[in-house]
Amino acid sequence: MFKIRSISDMENELLALSKTEDVVGVTVVGVDERRSLQNAEQLLTKEEIKRDVSTYARILINVYCGWPFHKDIIKRKVLKKLLDIYHSDQDMTALELFNRLKDVVAVIPDNHIWLGFNDTQARCSFKRDYKNVGKNLAKPNTLVTELRPDNIAVIAFRRMYPDTWVGEQLLTFKDSLDNSSALIVDLRRNGGGSSEYSDELAKYLYGDNVRSTKRTFVRNNPDAARFLPMVRPNGCWWDNVKGDSDPMACNEKPMTKFNADKGYAKPVYILTDGHTGSSSEMFLLRMIHHPYVRVVGDNSAGMERFGNMGTGFLPVSNIIFSVGLNYRELEIDNFELHGYKPDIMCKDGQDAFEVAMADLSKQIMLSRNGIEK
Repeated sequence: MFKIRSISDMENELLALSKTEDVVGVTVVGVDERRSLQNAEQLLTKEEIKRDVSTYARILINVYCGWPFHKDIIKRKVLKKLLDIYHSDQDMTALELFNRLKDVVAVIPDNHIWLGFNDTQARCSFKRDYKNVGKNLAKPNTLVTELRPDNIAVIAFRRMYPDTWVGEQLLTFKDSLDNSSALIVDLRRNGGGSSEYSDELAKYLYGDNVRSTKRTFVRNNPDAARFLPMVRPNGCWWDNVKGDSDPMACNEKPMTKFNADKGYAKPVYILTDGHTGSSSEMFLLRMIHHPYVRVVGDNSAGMERFGNMGTGFLPVSNIIFSVGLNYRELEIDNFELHGYKPDIMCKDGQDAFEVAMADLSKQIMLSRNGIEK
C-alpha cells in the first residue's frame, strides 16, 4: 500500500542540503546589487539546483512567518512542487529555475510574498476582478492635505511614505482638521509602504491607541534570527517579544474606546479599491473601530495577515526572495486575498470620492431634519 509522506518528512528532505549560513538577508541596496549579478543564461548543475531549492525551502519553512499558519493542503502543494524541482534530473538555466519556482509561489495564498529575477516578479496566482472606482486624488510621490471651501478636509495618500516630510505635512494640517466639518481619506491605488505616520494619524483621529490586529507573531529559530534587524512587529520591537516558542506572539498595546474629547468626532470617509493594501490596510483596519467612519469604494487588496517583508537571495542563481516576517492575527476572518468590504460598495466606473461626497450631503440633510442615519 502506498504510504503518504508526512509534511515533516518532506521538510527534512528539502532542508538537508542547506544550512543557516545560506540564509542571507539584504537591504534595498543589496537587492539592486544582487539583481545586477543575475544571468538568465547561467547554467546550473543538478547539485547547484538542489542547493538553491534547499535554501528556498529553508526560507519558507523556518523564516517565513506564514508557514506555521497555512493549512496542510497548502504546505503539501508547496513541498511537492519544491521536491519535483529538487529531484530534477537535468541541468537548467537560472531563468528556468526561476520559472519553476514561480509555480511554488503561485499556490501560496499570500499577497505579499514574491520571487524576483531581473525585472520579473512571481506572486500568488489568485486574481479577482478589480473595479474602477476612480483615481487617487494624490499623484505619485505626493500627499494631498486640503481643506476645501465647503469645510471638508481631504487627505490623499498615494503611498505610505516613510519620509519625514509626510509627518511634517500631516502635523501642519492638524489645525485645518480641527476646524473641518468632515474628513475624506483617499487610499485608492495605495499599495502600502511604511505605517509610521499613518499610525500616528489613526491615533490622532481615534483619540487614543487603536489596533489593527489582535496579535502579531514572529519566528524564533536560528534561520529567522538572520533577519532580526529587519523585524519590527506591530507596536513593539523584537526585545518586547517574550517566550521560547516558534512562532512567538508579540503583545500588542491594549486598545481603548474612542475618545470623543481628543479624537475626531466628525464624519470620516475612507476610499478604498482593490489596490489598497499592506500598510494602507493597516490604517484602514485601525480606523474601522472609529464610530464615525464609513468605507466607500471596492474591497481592499487583502494583504495584511503576512507582512514586514524580509528580502534575500538564493546562493547560486541569485534569485531574489521576499517573505513576511510577521503573521498578524486579525479581527476579520478570511481577509487575505479578499480584503475589507466597504460600507458603501461602488459600481464599476463610479468615482468613490463623488459617492462619498453625495452620501455626506445626504447625512448632513438628514441630520438637519432631525433624522438619524
